[in-house]
Order: sequence, then structure tokens, then C-alpha cells
Amino acid sequence: MLKFQCQENCGFDDTLSEVALASRMSTDDCIVRQLDRLSELDDDFWTFRRGAARIHAHGLTQYPAMMVPPMQALLLGTVSKIEGRVHSVLDPFAGSGTTLVECLRLGLNYAGQDINPLAVLLCRTKAGPFHTKLLASVVNEVVDRASSDRSRRVEADFPGIEKWFSPSAITELSRLRRAIRRVTHDWCRLVLWTGLAETVRLTSNSRTSTFKLHTRSADDMRSRCVYPLKTFRSIAIEVTERLHKEAIALKEAGHVAPNGWYRGDVVIRLGNTANAVPLGVHDLLVTSPPYGDNTSTVPYGQYSYLPLQWIDLQDIDENADTSFLRTTHEIDMRSLGGSRRDAVRDVQHLLPISPSLNKALRRLEALPIDRAGRVAAFWRDLDASLDPMTDALRSSAYMIWTVGNRSVGGMPVPTDSILTELMAARGVLLVKRIERSIPSKRMATRNAIASTIRGETILVFRKA
Repeated sequence: MLKFQCQENCGFDDTLSEVALASRMSTDDCIVRQLDRLSELDDDFWTFRRGAARIHAHGLTQYPAMMVPPMQALLLGTVSKIEGRVHSVLDPFAGSGTTLVECLRLGLNYAGQDINPLAVLLCRTKAGPFHTKLLASVVNEVVDRASSDRSRRVEADFPGIEKWFSPSAITELSRLRRAIRRVTHDWCRLVLWTGLAETVRLTSNSRTSTFKLHTRSADDMRSRCVYPLKTFRSIAIEVTERLHKEAIALKEAGHVAPNGWYRGDVVIRLGNTANAVPLGVHDLLVTSPPYGDNTSTVPYGQYSYLPLQWIDLQDIDENADTSFLRTTHEIDMRSLGGSRRDAVRDVQHLLPISPSLNKALRRLEALPIDRAGRVAAFWRDLDASLDPMTDALRSSAYMIWTVGNRSVGGMPVPTDSILTELMAARGVLLVKRIERSIPSKRMATRNAIASTIRGETILVFRKA
């Protein structure tokens, strides 16, 4: 008899015969039953209206369209416990690192990737090593150094700098950048760049009510006073406290050694998912891709443009350089669907595979050509990334996708159905589908597209 690790009350005995274990359907059924029982507890369960707080490392900074930490923790914990063989998790769209943090809390190995240097910075900050006592002293040194700096030399040079920042903000941000550059401890410097990124967001002339770059009104800017140094100090202290609490929890769970290093393996890479996926063979994929091209959904690149101008990119990743900041749209252009050239032609081979994509594109034929181009470009690029992802998973590995169905030109684009069909063509089976409404969508309300994405769908797949 073999032990089968299963959530409490999932409907299966703890001990199953080898015959039952050999059947992957037994595991599938156990996952389905457990997730169904959660839904039965409360019709509103999956909205996570309550209990969605971003505690400790989850709350370091703002980032567009962040996943709900308790939801990802529940999904990751349920599938990994029932499946019983999860040691390494892959997230090809790492974002701000929600999945990363939950993997660390479970003591799992993690491999993540993102095309946005700011996302990579946030993930590497959250991965440690958690030398938080040193960090606390370094924060004080940096603040003191910047406060005593009397130089007015500007440390950033990009088009429109005087449009996006007041003269006093430019001076103080430059002093902070000089002070952070002198920090010799790599992780502490990453943490400080993270704090500076949030400082830039809050003290620039761009509105914080949208993820797109929009200047504040002239009256607003005339009456507004910002103090980057004071703002940075407050943010850095809070970030340090959050990381310290995260480190304590991880040490108590036995996942972090006394010297602050995580006991598992963490790989975080800057790159395009269609071209490269973190090396190795993984046991589970947990991710949430963009819900469409960034230009018309969530402009991650625009959001990141100003903060990245003040950060030393080589500190983030050896492949990060100024080419990422050629324009305010460069990162978004490198993302899924960023280039629409020949997109409609390029997806023709997918139409017999995905009737849902075929139907969506036909509905868009009567609209301006850019509508169909947006949809086709996104699915051309996402489809190209599916093979590298599935190849990086072991046989019978599960996948947990959180996706959003959008509308383009008033026409529905069923992301969940299209993805399911493209996965089926690769021999990947749909195990469970969960619909969830979004009570206060992080990105829709901030990007004026609340009418295009009203909910999300959780899709649990298994690689055959």
C-alpha cells in the first residue's frame, strides 16, 4: 500500500492501492472534488472579497494586475498536496512574484520568467537572501548619505524628464540613486531599487489613478509638493519590516537557513517566454498571462518606464539594458501581441485547432483591421510560448492558469476556451474550470477597460 497525500475532506481515503494510484484520473477526481467543496462552502468563495490582504512580502510595492495571494496559495497548496510529487514550480509570466512568494512559503523550488525588468527586480527582491538586519542599517546609511549630498548633478537622462518630474524631485531622486549605487551588498541594493521604484511612481507627474503614463493637470502640478527623500525613507522602512516578517515566517517553517538563504532553488530570468523558459524539468506550472496585448489591456511597460529610468538595469539582470527604454512603449512592444505585423496571416494555422479563436476573428472582420490584428497578434505569440512551457514540465504535471476573457470592439474573445483548445491540441487535458467574478479588478478600473474584463477563469490542466 502506498500513501497518497490528499487534502483533508477531499473525499478520498488517505491510503490508496497501487492500482488506484496508477490511475491519473484518481488524482484528477480528488483535485476536482476538493475545489468543488470549497465552492460549496460559499457561492462567493472565489471572489476573495475578504481575506485578500497582501501580507509581508506580497505588499512590498504596487504592480499592475497582481494575482490574489490567498487564491494562489490555496490552488498551489491543494494541487501540490494532492498530487504529492511537486518539488519545482514554473511561472513563465512571473509578474510581481505572487507565485514565487507562495512557493517559498511551501519550501518549493521555483523558476520564473518575465519580459519586464521591473518584474524581475521585484521577484529577485522577494527571493532573498534575507539579510534584514544588515538591510535596516543600510537603509539608514543611504538616507543619511542622500540627505547630506549637496550635488545637483542629474543622474537620469531621458526624453521628457522635466515633463515627468519637478526640478526638486529630479535633484532628490538623483541623490538617492547616487547613494544606492554605493551599497555593496547585492540583495540590499535590489531592495533599495525596489523602494526607489515605488518612490518614483509616487513622486512623478504621472497620475497614479491609471497604469498608463498620463500627466497630471497643470493646476494639480502647481499645487502639488513632493518630497522623494522623505517618501523613500518611509517606503524603505516599510519594505524592510515586511521582508523581516517574511524572513521570520520562512525560518520558522524551516525554509530559510540561519544565514538568511532560502534552502531551495530559485531561478528568475528576464526574457520572452516564446524564446526561452527557465531551464530544468518542473512538476507544476502556476501562472497568469496578460489578458491581451498590453497596449489595449494592461500597459505594464508604460507603468514601468519611469521607475526603470532611475534604476541601474545591470543590477536587475545582465540582459537588461537601455534598449528596454527606447520609448515608453518598448517593453509593451516586446510583450505578447506587441507587434501586429502579419498577425492575422500568422494565426491561420490555429483556426482549425481553435474554433473559438476562429469565431472571435470572424466577428471582428467587420470592424477596423487593428481589432482583429490585436487579437491575432496576442494569440500568435501566446501559442508560440505554449510548447516551451509544456516541454519544461514532466509527464503528468499539472498546470494552473488564471486568465481573463476580454472584449475587443464590443466582441467577446473567450481566452479560456481558446487556451483550452490550444492545450488540447498538445495533448494537455482540462481537469477543472472555475469562474470567478472580480469585485474590484486591479487593472480594469485603473485602465478604463472595466467593461472588457469582468471576471477571471481558473483552468487546471494536466499534461498527458
